[in-house]
Amino acid sequence: MAVKIALAGVGNCASVFVQGLKFYSGTERKGLWHPNVAGTRPKDLQVVAAFDVDSRKVGLELSKAIFAPPNVARRYLAVPKGKVTVEAGISKGDAAPHLKNVRLEKTGSEEVTKLLEASGADVLVNMISSGSVATSEEYARAALRAGCAFINCTPSLVLRNNKLVADFQKAKLPLVGDDLMSQFGGTIFHKGLLGLMVKRGIKVSKSYQLDVGGGSETLNTIDEDIKMAKREVKTTAVASEVPYKFETIAGTTDFVDYMGNDRTSYFWFEGSTFMESGISVDIYLRSSDGANAGNVLLDVIRATYRCKQIRKIGTVGEICAYGFKSPPKPMHYDEAYTKFAALYVR
Repeated sequence: MAVKIALAGVGNCASVFVQGLKFYSGTERKGLWHPNVAGTRPKDLQVVAAFDVDSRKVGLELSKAIFAPPNVARRYLAVPKGKVTVEAGISKGDAAPHLKNVRLEKTGSEEVTKLLEASGADVLVNMISSGSVATSEEYARAALRAGCAFINCTPSLVLRNNKLVADFQKAKLPLVGDDLMSQFGGTIFHKGLLGLMVKRGIKVSKSYQLDVGGGSETLNTIDEDIKMAKREVKTTAVASEVPYKFETIAGTTDFVDYMGNDRTSYFWFEGSTFMESGISVDIYLRSSDGANAGNVLLDVIRATYRCKQIRKIGTVGEICAYGFKSPPKPMHYDEAYTKFAALYVR
């Protein structure tokens, strides 16, 4: 039985995700982290609906829309034409900065609910741009009315809305998020090295993570308000790995258009050990945003679908802590992974 997925936002991450579903539709496992999650394989996932407000994508069949401007994600393979047309999406007046000179194709939340119901979607995955808090919450309400589980991949703190959480619990639907964490991106790398330093008895005093990248998501994030909001989410996420207060900053610093969907993260760590001898680390990480998100997104969708099947409702703690930077109840990553794997990975 297919896991039917609806996508809100057809950007770079959605582009690579759709390509990944095609790539892993057979027996190919190269690069696949967890072939079987909750009894489901990538070939069992099917995109049945998609929404966007960018007029350059609305009305296009999905296999074309994922490569339409301003998307710059790599074209890994040819995606065959399907039956999903990108529909006009929701906008609550908080459209991303990169869309300020673009004609928007908007529709109401009730219409999105109707389209979700007609498509038979099990899960709505929210991948719209950073900073669109009201719009993200409205997509969640549309999913709720349609009987869909909702996954919030954006930095908008949807799961902090107590009324929305209570409504999903009442409807016996999973609500998962916030802010998807890449498989081996800046946040997990930063958390991992901090955790290692603590386990090895290093007294951490300071760290920073400075990200530079291309693509519309990075362009949006250099907007000052969005930058500070996302910096708070990332900084809080990495700080949770250290059991005492120390100075740390994590966030995007600049947009470089020719980097495309790639990102470079620069890290610096300072600490002390025996006889207060100093230790410092300077290192950088290069990755591709869309591909770096693919494995985690696949895992989260399959686990969330399983929760919907067995009516494990509300903010599912182990999924949120495993897959997201800002879960309702933070855990150290090794604990989160252990709990997630024990319940879902086959």
